[in-house]
Amino acid sequence: MSRKFLALSAAAATALALTACGDADADESADGASADSAGGVCAEFEPLRFSDTGVEGLETLVLEFEDFRVALEEATGLDVEFEPMASRTAAATALEYDDLDVLLTGPAEYVVLKEEADAIPLVGVTRDNYKAAIFKRADSDLESVEDLEGKQMITKEVGSTSGHLGPLEMLDSAGLDPNAGDVEVVPLSDTHIEAFATGDGDALGTGISDFEAVQEAMGDDAVEILAEGPDLPNDLFIARTGLGEDCANYLTDTLEENQDVLLEAIVQTGENDKYLGSEFVDATDSDYDPTRRAFEAAGFDQYADLPDEDEQ
Repeated sequence: MSRKFLALSAAAATALALTACGDADADESADGASADSAGGVCAEFEPLRFSDTGVEGLETLVLEFEDFRVALEEATGLDVEFEPMASRTAAATALEYDDLDVLLTGPAEYVVLKEEADAIPLVGVTRDNYKAAIFKRADSDLESVEDLEGKQMITKEVGSTSGHLGPLEMLDSAGLDPNAGDVEVVPLSDTHIEAFATGDGDALGTGISDFEAVQEAMGDDAVEILAEGPDLPNDLFIARTGLGEDCANYLTDTLEENQDVLLEAIVQTGENDKYLGSEFVDATDSDYDPTRRAFEAAGFDQYADLPDEDEQ
């Protein structure tokens, strides 16, 4: 066999090997692209910073959401770290100045954060029996919400979606305007049930989930539901506008596609039982117009005037 033939054979073998390597690299690259291209949309923002407006302090955030943080990392392929927020105001500032990326929040908080920081809704988080109600004493002559005209209604603290804004929306839907003096609304903090049980107010507006607590305080036969409100808008995950549409869409798709694992991670600590049986659903800004109407009924023309309170 000639040296020339050997050289040509070696060259051919090398070419075939290089071609095979190139094909393998191309396949590997394609596989990597399919695995990482979606996450790559958000890669420039790593690590994603996550928080919850209902949780104060890093220690509590870790206690309640460490399992979720890990599950979110696995689902997105992105590094995720905690960024605790002391208040809604702090969250709005962090979103506006790119110091916070993803936030779990309530309807009232979202309305404010949309106004102040143009937050992007990602997915809604349903909650079982999440609605407001107005309670009356069993011996009361109230028969409808309209009968509250000229009366006093106690509510939960200012800004609570189910305990304050929801009952105000019910008044508004009944044609009653607290700002015009149609109904005297008295917001209290954690003493709203106790105050009503001891004789204050003509009615109590709060979340319908408080019914058992009201019965326990007053006796099963001493209190009745005057009216139930409609289902309240969902809690939701939101993102800062600086992430851009592509990254926000990727996060939305990832949350929806991995909701079973992610929701299990949220509730398995035992600290977020309100999300037992929840689902991730589509979230659009118009879903929260009822909350905006409740703000107006409360007299908050400027959302910035709303005190920092628990959104639940």
